[in-house]
Amino acid sequence: MLHSFVLDKNLKIDPALRTAADELSAAHVARIDQLIPVWLAEERQAHSKDPGYGNMFMAVWARMLNELALWQIEPGDADYERATLAVLQSSPRVCFTVGDSLYTDFASRIMRIQAMPADQRAAALATERRLLSRWGQARGEVAAWPDPLPQDAAAQWRKRAAPAGERPVQALSPVLAHALLVEKKSYESLHPQLKCAMQQWWLQVSLKQGATPAAALNAFRYGTLISAADRFPDADERAPSDGKPAPAGVPAYPGIATRFLVTGVTTMRARLDAAGKPVQASVAERKIDVPGIRGARPVAFENVFDAAAMKYALGGYRYEQQRGADPVVFQLKWSLPRDTAADKKTGGGQ
Repeated sequence: MLHSFVLDKNLKIDPALRTAADELSAAHVARIDQLIPVWLAEERQAHSKDPGYGNMFMAVWARMLNELALWQIEPGDADYERATLAVLQSSPRVCFTVGDSLYTDFASRIMRIQAMPADQRAAALATERRLLSRWGQARGEVAAWPDPLPQDAAAQWRKRAAPAGERPVQALSPVLAHALLVEKKSYESLHPQLKCAMQQWWLQVSLKQGATPAAALNAFRYGTLISAADRFPDADERAPSDGKPAPAGVPAYPGIATRFLVTGVTTMRARLDAAGKPVQASVAERKIDVPGIRGARPVAFENVFDAAAMKYALGGYRYEQQRGADPVVFQLKWSLPRDTAADKKTGGGQ
């Protein structure tokens, strides 16, 4: 995860800003080096009280991933928020990072500071320093996930607007319009820079539709969040160790959740057509538990069940036929597969 704080040598930023960013990064990596032994000691103590708790190294890894996630969505002071909003509304080049898109957490923020007026950069860097200093500390209330996420709201707009020829409230860039409307690419298949561009576009759309700046920025941050599931794309669905497939009609347990021993409850909301078939579904609430993460929401892992839950809501769950306009709400409880218990000593398939 330390790769997240290394700026690629090909990233186009001013030399003075690169020097300041490298100093900020080095100081934070040193902070992480001090935090890890403390976290390991805490997990060792937790394991001594409950041997079935799980692998302490995986627990520390989960904690690190969650600190990254909390930092990504946490707002700064008022001046920082105004400057960030102005940049996201006017500077498409903030999306032009280089290197592995799974480790651009720090680079993305530095690119936003690069786009700010020179006299605002020092204050923005100071705010970044304060935000990073909160790692390992108790957090207050964290803003909720937007419902829907920007990428889902945009997909709903595309589905509704395409047949009617509806023009967007905010014009799409030519490249984004070609990808979304001509090539009809899904959000998941877009290049990372285009994903960022779409998030910027939706931020402007939401503001024009009456969203507050705080809500628009929160939606952008969650929309661009690099979650644990994003960082482990090859651990989507893991077959049980006994080789048997999941029972018919039961959603498969995501591999990333098995790996980190994630459990919890997902509350789903679905809309049905006149025949009682689901036409739209969304996640209404997430209550997730992850070994190693205490005293804070496990933001990095809260969406690990979303894809499986959505798939189940749209194609596996048996609804009682309803013709009303009210959505159907139901819960999915995620308990680790029985075969996972044997993996706890080795870290759930590490």
